[in-house]
Amino acid sequence: ENPTPPRSQFPKRTTPKRHHGTLPYQDMPRLWQSIQASAANLSTKLAILTAMVTGHRVGAVVAAEWEHLDFETGVWTIPARQDHETRGRMKSGREYALRLPPELLERLRDLRSQNPDSIYLFESPTSTGHVSPNALLKLLKQFDGGLTNHGFRNAIKEYCRKVEPAVPDHIADAFCDHSLKGLDASYRRMDTFEERAQLSERLMVFVTCLQARKAGRICERSRPEIDG
Repeated sequence: ENPTPPRSQFPKRTTPKRHHGTLPYQDMPRLWQSIQASAANLSTKLAILTAMVTGHRVGAVVAAEWEHLDFETGVWTIPARQDHETRGRMKSGREYALRLPPELLERLRDLRSQNPDSIYLFESPTSTGHVSPNALLKLLKQFDGGLTNHGFRNAIKEYCRKVEPAVPDHIADAFCDHSLKGLDASYRRMDTFEERAQLSERLMVFVTCLQARKAGRICERSRPEIDG
C-alpha cells in the first residue's frame, strides 16, 4: 500500500565530471621559461620542474626528503606508505624509485648546498617545513588560470603518445604510478626502472630545451611570435 513509486521510476541525476586543468604538452617548455623568469624562490621553481619531469603528484614532490635521495646513484625513492597520516607517499601506497636526470640532480645538489640543515628538498622560505602545493598552484595560474597542479600528469601522457619515438602506454602508466588494467596489468611484474629513467631524461631535455641550448640555439617555444 506504499504510494511511493519504485526507485527505478525516479529520474536519474548525473553530475558532469570536472577534469583537472591541464595544458598541451607542447607548452611545457614555455611554462618552464615563464617560471624561470618569475620572482618565485628557487625551492618553488625546482619543485615545479621536478613535478614536470617525474610525473609525481605535487603532494609527493613538496614533501620529498633529502634522506630519500641518493646523490651517488641519482635515485629518489619514495617509501611505501605505512599509515594514512604520513604525507608525501604514492597514492598507490607502493614504494617508488626513479633515477633522476643528471641536470635535475645537479640543480638539487646546488639547492642542498644552500640549505644544508633542511629536512625537505623544497623548504618554504616563509614558514617551517616544505613549500605548500598552493604556492606552486599560484605560480602556475600566473601562466594559465585554468592550470592545476595535477595537470602535468595528463600533459606527460599526451607527450608519451605523440613524440617520436612514442613511449608505450604501459611505461607511461608505470611512470605516473597508475594502476594498469587488462593485458597491460601483466607489465606490473616487469622491471620498468630503466625505461622510466629514460623517460624522465627525455622530459628534462624537452621541458628545459636542453638540446637547443647546448647547440647555441633559442628554444623554439621561447620565440616571441610563438609566445604571442
